[in-house]
Amino acid sequence: MTARVVSLSSDEAGDARMGGTPNERVAAVAELTAEAWRLAGRPLPSYTRATMPVAVSTLRDHTQ
Repeated sequence: MTARVVSLSSDEAGDARMGGTPNERVAAVAELTAEAWRLAGRPLPSYTRATMPVAVSTLRDHTQ
């Protein structure tokens, strides 16, 4: 999964690809995530945000 971190007050955070407030969009992502795990037949992960398995990289790391 690729993600960008932007300030909630930035123009990018106001992207109209999905309507609603930032809080409504976060709630929609939470609902869709729970449904995806349910459909996969797997339990939601129990790790915390602090122990989440993540690899942070830049676009430069992926150039060939």
